[in-house]
Amino acid sequence: MQKKLIALAVAGLVSAPAFAQSNVTVYGIADAYLGFGSHGDNDFQGVGSAGLSGSRIGFKGAEDLGNGLKAVFTIEQGFSIDTGLETTDGNAFQRQAFVGLGGSFGTVSLGRQYAPGYHSSAAYDAFGAAAISPAAILVGAPNASKGVIDGETLAFSGLSIAPNSAARWDNSVAYTGSFSGLTARAIYSFGGVETNKYKYDPIADEVSRSQKPGDDDAFGLGLEYANGPLAVGVTYHQIKNNAADQKEWLVGASYDFSVVKLLASYQQADNTSFVDDLDADLWQVGVVVPVGAAGNVHLGYGEVEYDFEGESSKAKSIGLAYTHAMSKRTTAYVGYNYTDNDDGLTLGAAPVGTADINIDANNKGTVAIEDGEKSKMFVVGVRHTF
Repeated sequence: MQKKLIALAVAGLVSAPAFAQSNVTVYGIADAYLGFGSHGDNDFQGVGSAGLSGSRIGFKGAEDLGNGLKAVFTIEQGFSIDTGLETTDGNAFQRQAFVGLGGSFGTVSLGRQYAPGYHSSAAYDAFGAAAISPAAILVGAPNASKGVIDGETLAFSGLSIAPNSAARWDNSVAYTGSFSGLTARAIYSFGGVETNKYKYDPIADEVSRSQKPGDDDAFGLGLEYANGPLAVGVTYHQIKNNAADQKEWLVGASYDFSVVKLLASYQQADNTSFVDDLDADLWQVGVVVPVGAAGNVHLGYGEVEYDFEGESSKAKSIGLAYTHAMSKRTTAYVGYNYTDNDDGLTLGAAPVGTADINIDANNKGTVAIEDGEKSKMFVVGVRHTF
C-alpha cells in the first residue's frame, strides 16, 4: 500500500505542469561628485549626487508565459548618495513602478512610468542629461521660487519633456514597441486625486487659489527612428490643468561621423507650468568627440526664452565635460557649466538658495529670491553601474 502511494505521488509530480519562474535582476547606479559653484550670491561646495546619472537601485524581471507572451515588471528607487536619503520623501519607488505584458506587438504596462519625453530629452543631448548639461538645466523650473498656501507648496514645474520627474507619470497606461528601427511610445496618465489648483501671475508675482477642482490627466506620444549613424525623433506631451493645459513638443536628431557626433533639438511649450500664455522656446546643440579608446569630450550650448504677454526673459547655458570609462561599469568625469539668466529666471546647475515666502490676508503668496543671476558649477566625480 505504501509503495502504491509513493508511486502515485511521483507520478503526480511528473505530470504536474512546469511553471516558469520569473527572472529578477537587481540593478542600479551610484554617482557622486565633488562640486564647487555659485548662483548669484549663493556659493556651493561639497559632495553632490547624480553628476552624470541619478543614483538609484531597482528590481526588474520577466516571466515567459508561452506563445510569445511574457509578464514584465520594474520597481526603481532614486536616492541621494551624498546623504543616503530617498530622492522624494515618502515615495518608495518614485522613479518607476510598473507591471505589464509584452510580446511581438510591444509592451503594455500599468503604473508610474516614463513619458516619451524622458527618453527623447536625453537622446539628443551631448551630455545624456547630466547635471551640467545645458539642455537638462534649461528644461527645469524657470523660477525656483515657491508659494505656500493653506499648507500646500506650489512649485513652478518647467517643461515636461525633460529627463527628470516631470516626465515620470503616476497612474498611467503606457505602450512601447520597436519595429525595424522605428520605436513608438504612448502613455496616458489619469493623474491623481482631483483637487483645487493654484494659479501664478508672473507680472504680479503672486499665487492664488482656483475654486474649481482640477483635471490633471496627461498623454504623450513619441516616435524615434534610428538607422546606422542617424537618429531622429519627435515627441508630444499634453498635461491638463484647471488653470491652463500645458502643451509641448520636441524634435531632435543626431548623426555619428565616428570622429565626432552631432546632436541637436528644439522644443516649444504653451502655458508652461500651467500659467496661461506663458510660453517657452528651447533649442540646444552639442558635440561628442572621442578621445582615445576610453574617453569623450562633451560640449553643448542652449537657450530658452519664456514669453508672457509680450514680455520675455531668456537664459543661456554652456557646458563642457570630459568622461573616461575606467571599465565597463565605472566612469570618471569632470565638467563645468555656466548659465546666464535674464530677470525673472533662476536656472542653473548650482543650488539657488532658499526663497522667503510671505502670505497675506487674501491667501496670496509673494516670493523673494534673487533672479537674473549667473550660475557657475564645476564638478569632478565618478559613476558606477551595477
